Amino acid sequence: MKKLLLVALVAALVIGFMAPSTTLAQPRNVTFIVNTATVPDTVGTGYTVQLRGSHAPLTWGNDTGGGMNHIGGDYWSKTLQFNQGDTVFFKIFVGSDGWEADIANVLGSVNNRVYVIANRDTTLPVQFFNNVGNGTAQYFRPWTPVADTFMNVYFRTNMLGVIQGGLFGFNNNLDTVGIRGGGPAGGDLNWSPTFYLTRESPAANGGSFGVPANTFWSGRVRMPKSGVNVGESIQYKFLIGYDWGRDELQGQPNRNFVVPTNKRDTTVYFSYFNNTRPTLRVNNYQARITYRANLQRALSTGGFAHGDTLVVRSGYFGTTTEPGKQKMMSRVGVSTIYTVIDTVLTAQNQTFDYQYYLIKNAADVRENYYNFFYSGDIPAEAERRQLIVPGNDFVINDTATSITQARRQPVFPNTRTLARSVTVRWEVNIKPAYYQVAAGDTLFDIQGSFHIAHKDSVYPAGTWINGLATGGWQTWGLTLQGDTTRKMWDDGTHGDQVAGDSIFTRVIFASPDSLGIGTKGQVGQIFKFGLKGGDNEGGRGGFGNNHSANIDDSGPTFVLRDQWGSINPAFYNRWNYDLGIPVTSVTEIPGVPYVYELKQNYPNPFNPVTRIEYSLPTASFVTLKVYNMIGQEVATLVNEDQKAAKYVVPFDGKGLASGVYFYKLNAGKFTSTHKMVLLK
Repeated sequence: MKKLLLVALVAALVIGFMAPSTTLAQPRNVTFIVNTATVPDTVGTGYTVQLRGSHAPLTWGNDTGGGMNHIGGDYWSKTLQFNQGDTVFFKIFVGSDGWEADIANVLGSVNNRVYVIANRDTTLPVQFFNNVGNGTAQYFRPWTPVADTFMNVYFRTNMLGVIQGGLFGFNNNLDTVGIRGGGPAGGDLNWSPTFYLTRESPAANGGSFGVPANTFWSGRVRMPKSGVNVGESIQYKFLIGYDWGRDELQGQPNRNFVVPTNKRDTTVYFSYFNNTRPTLRVNNYQARITYRANLQRALSTGGFAHGDTLVVRSGYFGTTTEPGKQKMMSRVGVSTIYTVIDTVLTAQNQTFDYQYYLIKNAADVRENYYNFFYSGDIPAEAERRQLIVPGNDFVINDTATSITQARRQPVFPNTRTLARSVTVRWEVNIKPAYYQVAAGDTLFDIQGSFHIAHKDSVYPAGTWINGLATGGWQTWGLTLQGDTTRKMWDDGTHGDQVAGDSIFTRVIFASPDSLGIGTKGQVGQIFKFGLKGGDNEGGRGGFGNNHSANIDDSGPTFVLRDQWGSINPAFYNRWNYDLGIPVTSVTEIPGVPYVYELKQNYPNPFNPVTRIEYSLPTASFVTLKVYNMIGQEVATLVNEDQKAAKYVVPFDGKGLASGVYFYKLNAGKFTSTHKMVLLK
């Protein structure tokens, strides 16, 4: 009997070892397919296209194992192995810093893409890079679905080379671009009439995209499946408007695409109109640059610590021959100054773009920066630091303490997970919005129609907070208006301290156990405010122009105070963000100086707003005037008696032509003149 029991026990153990255990992780292969037809750039075969995410082999940094392989046209593929049951968060990343916008995923949140690993090997449906906007469905298409009897074909062409060369008399703002071809009867592609494409809008994401999005024209063409055969070559060509005299490739063979297997929906790899490529900038001027950055503010806000790896990267958007070149910075003694010297090939008197990064836990952490004074055509470039190359040996001092300066100190979101749950009282002073609208400006909603054009509508409009700080980006407009979890209050309730003081409040519980990246689970927060639920805070600033702040998790509660529009003080020039008071014409800075002084305006060059600071050691009658190159007076900024103090005066040159101007201070017997450059 004992022998039989022993045999049974051994058999059970053997069976147990042989049978697959439900508690052991089962590896599964997942094949991802990405389409880059919606990336706001000319994505070539050598372009970087990555998946970044929460589970190995994916990471959220450049060391991710999700580097994708080009499989033809706009299509990229990667097969990765995960454990069955894993919930994998991920996003598409292209170029040197091109994150897509947030996705409305299958878990019901607006943040990262997500896939729960199934109990079998899986090939996921095609996923398009999201440039549409936050809240787009994970498996969206850049066209509206039609009956299954039609094949959808997405065409795209770039007009930048034509615009640069002045070809075909093309005007990107007035003309239209279309397509004609030999498609089947009953479809959209015919040799007559023209099927018109749509000019693309700025993409709803940041990143290093070097081609203006509005120079792309694209659209979906429907073709009856019954009228085409798999493998059939269909000819087509692009043209301007309906005029055959402005069709591309005149005297050359037409373009063609091949009907794919199963007559499935597809995208046709982009082309340059008339095969005219844009002219790239020639960078053959060698410049020696000394970078100096003060990390005092980054240290005080918790986004940086001595010992962290700090680097500067340069050359974005073709401003050097080595885009994304990286140099590690070193601390100067025991100070808060970090510095490095680099030699680059760029162009004198042309723009030079660069950015500070932390490298932490093998992931890149980009500084939170927006160029309030940017005047170019590429929205994403406004997220880079920029200057005009003055010579072959110069110093960049990013040390300004004021948040309104282009050369302000870098700050970083702290990617560390919260050490504890913190109840955060978010406060925003919306008076800057009131004073700016009262001065005649309109706060335009860049993603909708909730524009604020009258000062008396500022306070009644109500204020909402949006962004990763609230758990993810909510859709702006009516959807945000209806979201009571993001509504802010100025009525003495819901955590608001004083009713009617223009300080709107929202209490948010920040917990370390939030899933995904950039959610309430980390110290560093990204957010933005909106009147009436519209995306209208940025002034003339677009996508990527957001607030960044770090939660102090040393205690159970924290108050985070902010000012409306501090993300773009160049636009909100009726408010002094350093002093927290309105600007009428002249703002007094506390303290009595020892000497008369007229400082160089800042920024310089400027577009179109700059600040002029001067000092009076004694009470004086003061005039401050601006003159053009031939000595004509163009503006009187000050003409009054003033007490001894320091003063700052805004100057808005929006009605003036680009060029050199002079500003002259007369105070008592003191006279001083400086030159400034308006560069539009």
